[in-house]
Amino acid sequence: MKARDWFYIILAIALVGYFITKVALNSFTDNFWGDDPQIVKAVLIDEKNFMGNQPISHGFSYSYSFTVNGKQYTGNAHDHNLNIGDSVEAVYNKKYPAINKPLHPKD
Repeated sequence: MKARDWFYIILAIALVGYFITKVALNSFTDNFWGDDPQIVKAVLIDEKNFMGNQPISHGFSYSYSFTVNGKQYTGNAHDHNLNIGDSVEAVYNKKYPAINKPLHPKD
C-alpha cells in the first residue's frame, strides 16, 4: 500500500473514533445529573484554576463554593471575567452534590 492509502485509512479510523467518543461521552455525562438535577447559587472563592494551555499569560478562573445539607462543595467557574465574591448558578446531582458544574460557563 502507498503512504497515501494509509493516510486515508488512518483518517477514516480517526473520524469514526471521534464520532463514537462524542456520542458516548454525551450520553454518559447526561446521566451525571440524575433524575432530579438541582440548581444552586454559588459564590466565587479565592481558589484559582489555571488554564494549562496559556503558559505566557497564566490565565485562570476562580472556583465557586456552595453548601448542601451543611457540607461545602466546590467547582471551577470557567469564567475568567468573574472575581471573588461574584455569584454563579451551578447545577449538581441531588444525591451526589460533588458532581457539579457552572450552569452557564464562558470558557
